[in-house]
Amino acid sequence: MTEVSAKPRACEPIFAESPALAADRGPRRRAILVLTLLTLAGAWLRLWHLGSKSLWLDEGATVALARTSWPHFAWVWWHGEASLQTIYFLLMRGWVQAGLSETWLRLPAALFGIASIPLLYAVARKFAGTSVALAAAALLTFSPTHVDFSQEARSYTLGILLVLAATYFFVLAVERDRPRDWALWTICGMAAFYTHDFTALVLGAQAAALFFGPSPAPWRRFLVCAAIIFFAAIPGLTYIFRAPPENLHFTWMPRPSAREIRHLAMFFGGGGVKAAIALLLWIAGAIAILRKRREYAFWRGVLLLLWAILPATILGLISLREPLFLQRYMVFSLPATVLLAAMGMDGLRKWRLGLLLVVALCAFSLSSIAKQYSRPREDWRGASHLVLVSASPGDAVVFFPFYTRNMLDYYRDRYGASAPLLRIFAPGFYSGGEDARNLRIALDRNPHQFRQVWVLVARKKRMQDFEEGAAVAERLQSIFGAPAEHKFADVTVLQFGR
Repeated sequence: MTEVSAKPRACEPIFAESPALAADRGPRRRAILVLTLLTLAGAWLRLWHLGSKSLWLDEGATVALARTSWPHFAWVWWHGEASLQTIYFLLMRGWVQAGLSETWLRLPAALFGIASIPLLYAVARKFAGTSVALAAAALLTFSPTHVDFSQEARSYTLGILLVLAATYFFVLAVERDRPRDWALWTICGMAAFYTHDFTALVLGAQAAALFFGPSPAPWRRFLVCAAIIFFAAIPGLTYIFRAPPENLHFTWMPRPSAREIRHLAMFFGGGGVKAAIALLLWIAGAIAILRKRREYAFWRGVLLLLWAILPATILGLISLREPLFLQRYMVFSLPATVLLAAMGMDGLRKWRLGLLLVVALCAFSLSSIAKQYSRPREDWRGASHLVLVSASPGDAVVFFPFYTRNMLDYYRDRYGASAPLLRIFAPGFYSGGEDARNLRIALDRNPHQFRQVWVLVARKKRMQDFEEGAAVAERLQSIFGAPAEHKFADVTVLQFGR
């Protein structure tokens, strides 16, 4: 526990603003005006070009889960990964009834991202003064990472929003110890977990921060509420025992290394000069927090540091055995790194250096955001268009890996009746069907039954890198010769045929 000589009013900011900043702060309505302008700017950045890029594989899984039947969804919830993002997938099941365009599918994530800007301001006010809170809101507004995830039909921005809400009520609950605040923290914690399971790492950071909390710490209510969250999460947690090994072991996921840690810093702060600016602000923010270690509100600073560092540390330790050190799994610490940088602004207030660094970081981030608009992660739209406009009825299509079939299914449905009738050698989403082995058998029986065979290969690999891929490639080349190769972003289309 942290012992203090005096206890200020509950939820007083960890840093009182400097006289100079306080003098420049202006009336409350000026702060509200700036926050409104930042939120509008954030909305523009997140809604602009929302549908310009192709869906990528994870977004295709979102669409498949949103459109499948309820019995099949229940089966995937129990046997697949749907239980780990339950709330978002349930939301999307209703959302797709009104449209299936890329823009419409990504709109909920964009709205959650926009809402996170004023909510981060409210959370930051619990840690610092108005100027720091506005700086944090600005940094999130212009964060290339946050903008990128706000334009993706996945649950990450909803998870960030719920983590922010949980943090807000956690600070209130610890310092006021009111049943209402503990109840709201419990609800937000459960909702965050069922939006994305890795938000539990942030809840763990909150629990660890309580050891540095005010004395006496409200352990009894905390333990009751934590137990409620844990028992409510059990159906989702048991996924690791129910899932087949191939659903839990991904050799392509990275392990922690100096290179991956550097990439994680760039993920949170930006590349190039942006990473250097962010690092300087983070260091200044951490120093400013540690200088307040004898004050009552120091525990909030510890909470912020644990929120920023502990999730990555835990995943790093787990990844020494089972690789899970994926940047997107740690995105729920993004608000903490943003707020830490904003506190660094306050720590570097001499000559307004901190303010200049924050403005520079926001300005440099705009070019990164602009590049993201036109750079698809995977161009399944282009690859599917090629197949759908060039294929003849009865042509065969095979996928490596097989589950990328979801992407062609999505774009084929958008073509409607104009799409050619194809024979697809890949199982449906978590369901049966023909696969690459069946294609090889069909070619052995009748080598000339298909005018063309289309092979779609993802993740910059060769079809020979996959099971049955080498045998299928050899058989296709013996019948059709060398294929025509069409390259798209992270997708290759091989066209075998006459």
